[in-house]
Amino acid sequence: MKKLTIILTSFLFIIHLTYSQGCVAIRNLAGMGQFAQLGYGQTKDKWLLDINNRYFEAYNVFSGTTNQGYDSINIYEYTMNIELSHIMDNGWAFSVDMPIASNTSVSRIEHASGFRHSTHAFGLGDIRVTLYKWLFDTKAIGSKGNIQVGLGLKFPTGNYHTEDYFYDDPTNPSAKVLAPVNVAIQLGDGGTGITTNINAFYIFNPLISVYGNFFYLISPKDQNGVATFPPNILPASAAALFHQTTNDVNSVPDNYTMRAGANFTFDKFVGTTGLRYEGAPAHDLFGQNDGLRRVGHIFSVEPGVQYKLKKSIIYCLVTVPLARATVQTVPDKRQEAITGTYTITAGHFANVLVFVGYTFTF
Repeated sequence: MKKLTIILTSFLFIIHLTYSQGCVAIRNLAGMGQFAQLGYGQTKDKWLLDINNRYFEAYNVFSGTTNQGYDSINIYEYTMNIELSHIMDNGWAFSVDMPIASNTSVSRIEHASGFRHSTHAFGLGDIRVTLYKWLFDTKAIGSKGNIQVGLGLKFPTGNYHTEDYFYDDPTNPSAKVLAPVNVAIQLGDGGTGITTNINAFYIFNPLISVYGNFFYLISPKDQNGVATFPPNILPASAAALFHQTTNDVNSVPDNYTMRAGANFTFDKFVGTTGLRYEGAPAHDLFGQNDGLRRVGHIFSVEPGVQYKLKKSIIYCLVTVPLARATVQTVPDKRQEAITGTYTITAGHFANVLVFVGYTFTF
């Protein structure tokens, strides 16, 4: 049972995204984190269900590595990601992720009235399906270590054109217009993506094990056609410039996550500590790079604790950022060429990010 505990906690700790910590405007792609599961000869159960709850709050904005502080926009995101996995023979497994999100943006500068209001998005996010394979014989070395690879698809099931009311008239505070919400709280990105995964673990002894995860979402689609700014916010000259540089339409960027860390097992309790690097690039692996993409990267530590029951685990994780930055995009460079002024799109990073979940096999 001690071996089972360590193996479970090596890979069942986090089954989430995304597109996950990081710059809010990278987009909250729920379920876009690293995958972890059983399936290497330690249990007769064939199904695994993980229910992961993610709470994200951000109110600081970064431009490059500079923290510009509070900018009158608060982002609140709650996502419940439900992942069902079927463990098959010979190291194969199949997984389906279904996120349900409730997101809110509270701001003054998004509303031309000049008053502080909130906009909301609630519903199903982008579903993904993934096929996994352990590279080594699970019966021969499953109790010591293994490497798993995964390939899947992310479908545009989330509403990437969610709308809410914006108060757009400074002379009439009650006047409002329906328009797309901030890209940071949209439920999807509007593109079909290809997901790639590499997971690995190694058990040194009943006390210590280590893990590593790599995830990359390939998004070939360029733009999704959704306006980036609410009505009457931008002056006509700025709106024309953004249209010229394609910054007036949301982009569909790639996303990535890399993790590595160690688990320390003390009977039914497990302490976990690790490093996490994630974000979204300015240039996709495939396709064009037009549109507004508030991209960047964040480097964090992620301590956590788990408690193992007979056939399940309860876990909690809190991420602590160490370094973060937004990066210059293709539209930023176009704008710089036109105006002669260095341009870099700013974006939010998490002030609070907590994961709480429950995983069980049956």
